[in-house]
Amino acid sequence: MLKDILKGAGSDTLKYFPVRLVPALTSLITVPVFTRMVERADYGNFYLISSATSLAAAVATAWITNSVVRFYWTYRGEDRQDDYVSTSVWSTVMSVLVVAAVILLAVWLARDSLSPGLVGLVPIGVASLCITYFGTVLLQVLRAANKATPFAIISIGVTLLGTAASVYLVAVPRLGSYGILLGMVIGNVLMLPFSLRMVAREGSLSPRRFSPDILRQYLSFGMPLVPAAISSWLLVLADRYIIEFTRTTAEVGLYSVAYGLGEKIMQLITLPLIIAMGPVMIQTFERQGQALAQRVQTQMTRYFALLTFPLLFGLAATSRHFMQVFTGPDYRAAFPILAIVAAGSLSYGLVQIAGNGIALHKKSTITMTNTMTAGVFNIVTNIVFVPRFGYMAAAYTTLASYALLLALTWYRSRPYMEWVIPWADLARIAAVCGAMWAAIALTLGRVPGNIGVLLAEVALGAAVYIAGIFITGAVRADERAYVRDLAARVWRRLTGRTR
Repeated sequence: MLKDILKGAGSDTLKYFPVRLVPALTSLITVPVFTRMVERADYGNFYLISSATSLAAAVATAWITNSVVRFYWTYRGEDRQDDYVSTSVWSTVMSVLVVAAVILLAVWLARDSLSPGLVGLVPIGVASLCITYFGTVLLQVLRAANKATPFAIISIGVTLLGTAASVYLVAVPRLGSYGILLGMVIGNVLMLPFSLRMVAREGSLSPRRFSPDILRQYLSFGMPLVPAAISSWLLVLADRYIIEFTRTTAEVGLYSVAYGLGEKIMQLITLPLIIAMGPVMIQTFERQGQALAQRVQTQMTRYFALLTFPLLFGLAATSRHFMQVFTGPDYRAAFPILAIVAAGSLSYGLVQIAGNGIALHKKSTITMTNTMTAGVFNIVTNIVFVPRFGYMAAAYTTLASYALLLALTWYRSRPYMEWVIPWADLARIAAVCGAMWAAIALTLGRVPGNIGVLLAEVALGAAVYIAGIFITGAVRADERAYVRDLAARVWRRLTGRTR
């Protein structure tokens, strides 16, 4: 039973993997373009607007997105999928429109105290908020239903279309950060009909099936997660505003470019695993019970470490060369941020694994207080250290805040479902990663960087790591057999062969 569940999770993870791979690859195109064609101050305004819309989304949709995933199997078991889908969709519409109206009113009232460049981006930023996060809720319905393939198609379509539009609008009419936001809106609008069509297969879109009792259930479970989402925003994005107020907008742009690259590279691995894990854990818990769900959690921890630890160590070894290749000269000084941000993103992925017991037992208030504590810690430490030490301090305080959140989540989940950590496996994986880092840093890491050197570093790191995990036994015999079988199936599909 456990092997079947893990194979299913692995299959879904592979389907979700392109969802993160495509944004990571497109960043390697957009970052060189944007960092050469968008001024740092304008880029800083773009990230300030993006941060503000993320905060608004936390208020508008966090209570819905979490509830959509948690209650899909509950209402499917009650044969109420039409009510479930309708309530999810129309609750999102109402919530997003209300928050958008509040933002526009607040900016209009405060327009004289804001910079003209920032105010000019607000309307397109609000449009991006409405269309992007409505689409996000639709994707969460598909995720909850384990519809990995349409989820991936829609996500990739939004990314590719939005990226193409943004690059064109920045490179040709030279619209700057406004063109980036407008491109994002275009990508989401073009994919929206397909999203609605796929969600309609899960249940009715008609407002007549809107269910007040489902809405009350969503509010009861999800509202405590709104402060948690706001606190998560404080962890991830509030430092931009502290840098803006205590340093310069240009420094916001410098920090944000490096931060975004480090985060996207790590999320290439972390998000597909987390996206696949949530519904699998809920389905296992609801159908087979907590004991089996706990074993799945432990195995997912191993797989998470196997895939994320080498990425972190590799990024630490290659960060200088990476920034030299993929950013403009004005942004390269921020290379140390890459590994720090990646470590924070890895820690947040572990938080999601550790917090399964809390989520499965619907103890969302604990999630709220944990993230609020970490968020307040992040704000205080940023206020203390950023004015003196600059954006590097923001990176370190964010990592420390994620470490605090992980410790709180681990400790407070124990009464509900203890996180059994495979320490011996993690130690072997970390030792191999340390050897990989040394192999890169002490050889190719000492030579001037270019694309050829960076690719050679990646190849060297991959060879050392793969050899190391097999030599140390970090990968088990049944897992090696699964990987070989998976590789054979992928090869047959690529070559058009069948059994």
